Amino acid sequence: MEELGYSQGPRTDAVGAHCREFMMAMKEIQTTLREEIKSACEYRPFEKCDYSARIANEICCKKLEYVLEKLDTITIAFPCCSVIFSVPLFGT
Repeated sequence: MEELGYSQGPRTDAVGAHCREFMMAMKEIQTTLREEIKSACEYRPFEKCDYSARIANEICCKKLEYVLEKLDTITIAFPCCSVIFSVPLFGT
């Protein structure tokens, strides 16, 4: 940097060296930024996750619980239907 402060002006080779150094630093920064942006765009945290399957399973369970509650209500309200609903559906 001292060479840039000469009264006669900086030497062209010194200026060229500083410019090359600056451009190399900029190229490194640009490369790093490109890699960071690329990795951020490729980031998919739920790609290998079973979240959708678990939520679907929970929804099905809630639906079954709801139907069973309604069937229990029907059997209480209409005792004649309790015989029909007491038959196991799935062979258990």
